[in-house]
Amino acid sequence: MAELEKDEVEVKEEKKETASEKRSPAERTAEKEELKQELDSVYLALGQKFYKACGVTNGKRPTEVPRASLFNDQIAEIGKIKSKYDAIVAEELAEKGLKACPECENEVVLKSLFCNMCGFKFPVKTEEKPKPAPAKPKCKFCGAELEPGSAFCAECGKKQV
Repeated sequence: MAELEKDEVEVKEEKKETASEKRSPAERTAEKEELKQELDSVYLALGQKFYKACGVTNGKRPTEVPRASLFNDQIAEIGKIKSKYDAIVAEELAEKGLKACPECENEVVLKSLFCNMCGFKFPVKTEEKPKPAPAKPKCKFCGAELEPGSAFCAECGKKQV
């Protein structure tokens, strides 16, 4: 039953993502609040699972710390929620001509190469330039352009070695 509900939620989320890219500020704010609540519930579940895994009983300290792999599901869910939230924030900032530094979360101008608070270097987006067409071969005797694979020059008639 829980898996069915999970699938329904995923289908709803996919519909949200495929909806028009432009969202009103009110829609973005509502979605961010929803994501914050979802994130809080995942953090709560993670904390409860950790507490139980530690084997804390009667207020006594745990004897060992549980393996991190026990929490992979919650950690993955937190990453998904945070990336959706960050995308909304990035959209809002871009409308203002800003972007957030991934290191310190400072807001900087979109064209900035470095963060003015922590010095983080933003990756430079390089546009792939089309490679120029290879130059046609030239006659070794008169310098005229040759067709690729030509054995003789069409201008001077000399054999190309």
